[in-house]
Amino acid sequence: MRNEMSSYFEDPEFKESLAKYEGMVENHTPTYFDADELTDIAEYYTSKGRHKDADKVIDFALQLHPNDTDALIFRARSLALKGKLKEAYMVADLIEDSTDREVKFLKSDLLMEEDRMEEANENFKQLALAEDNDLDTLIDIIIDYIDVNQEKYAEEWLVYLAKYFDMQKLPEKNQRFRDLLCDYYTTFNKPELAIPFLRMTLDKKPYSITHWIELGKCYLQQGNHEEAHEAFDFALAINDKDEDALALKAFTYKQCSNLEDAIHLYKKLVEVSGNRLRPLLTLAKTYFEARDYQSALKHMQELMERKSEFSKYEQAELHVTLALCYAGAGNPTGGYEHIRIAKDLNGTDAENCVHIGQFYLMDEDQEDAAVREFDYALEHVPDDERFDTLIVIASVCFDLRKLELAAKYFEQINSEFPNASKATYFFLVYCYFYLQQIAPCMRYLAKIKTEVPDMYESLGSDDGLITDKRFNELLRELKENISNGQIDLSKYL
Repeated sequence: MRNEMSSYFEDPEFKESLAKYEGMVENHTPTYFDADELTDIAEYYTSKGRHKDADKVIDFALQLHPNDTDALIFRARSLALKGKLKEAYMVADLIEDSTDREVKFLKSDLLMEEDRMEEANENFKQLALAEDNDLDTLIDIIIDYIDVNQEKYAEEWLVYLAKYFDMQKLPEKNQRFRDLLCDYYTTFNKPELAIPFLRMTLDKKPYSITHWIELGKCYLQQGNHEEAHEAFDFALAINDKDEDALALKAFTYKQCSNLEDAIHLYKKLVEVSGNRLRPLLTLAKTYFEARDYQSALKHMQELMERKSEFSKYEQAELHVTLALCYAGAGNPTGGYEHIRIAKDLNGTDAENCVHIGQFYLMDEDQEDAAVREFDYALEHVPDDERFDTLIVIASVCFDLRKLELAAKYFEQINSEFPNASKATYFFLVYCYFYLQQIAPCMRYLAKIKTEVPDMYESLGSDDGLITDKRFNELLRELKENISNGQIDLSKYL
């Protein structure tokens, strides 16, 4: 959350500058801008994922103001994020005032991009001392570490900050510090600790769309969809065209398997978005999930006509998605050429491999090819993404009724992530029931009863985890036999 900038993006003065710039681009009418105005517009585009547009703004800024420090800093950071560190250092060397505070931050940022963390940290220590441990400087240092997901260093600097400031009173008094704490807790998966600070801010600033959105995201992290919907509704009541609020509310509907309402909001998002391509792709994928394959194909064809506007890796995603749409529409043959192109463009990306495996599973004779793609993805995915990748693979197999494969991957989750696997128990019960493997089916039913009693209570309900009447009837019968002592689950543990 960068509430400081996000809140500024809601400011009428910024919106006027943005409208003036976009009017200039649309009408090809040269207009003068201050360097600060253009840098802020570039920051806005970056926050929306519109990196090409951001680069164009900075190109224009440097044409008008070739020596502007902030524009050069933005360009250097942009190059570093693309892995072009040599070019980033060259741009940094063009900055005339090496003593500028932001230039010092840039130097630490570049060191962190090179994974020279101790050198970056030493730079920050010198900067903090030079600034007499100024609160804003310490906050900016911690934000830098949050941005690069360095929890250890962020925590160390929070402890350092606490030596000079009253940590009990500071959150109440200082908005930036409250926002910092929210960033820290949400980035490092502690949403329950961020929520009170967001509520504190919203008591003071009830019309802050940014904070309502961040509150909703915290509830999403907790799986609390009802509270998330409410937070996003407040944001949309303030501005019913806010792109982030529309996207997140639509996503929340998807999480609740309410694809009809998700599609309605994604269509609205496409209408209001400054860059409709990504929302259009999300809409097509949602139609695919809803099994409205013709609508999905229609939108994918529109995207393919503009695929040159996507990066190489995004084009691979387009081709795989189109192939899946063909397979869903009962024409997998029409998708194979797109799979070939996707492999040529980005055949080693783990996420891409999972979706290619999904395509193969949708073609009845290609299960072995699907498993090869899944296994490749698992061999190459980063360790911190392995759990999520396994969940996606198992879910794909489950949704396509490849229950033996689904059970295999759900079991792998249990083996590798025993502390995070309880949500898989239900699906294993279901898989083994239809595979007619009674012993493992009963073992996982016993594990649900002992380890996840709330889930056990809901088993068999027609509005529960799955709407399969035959399966739910069996569960109700089993639970009755367990409760009256006819079945002893303990012997299966």
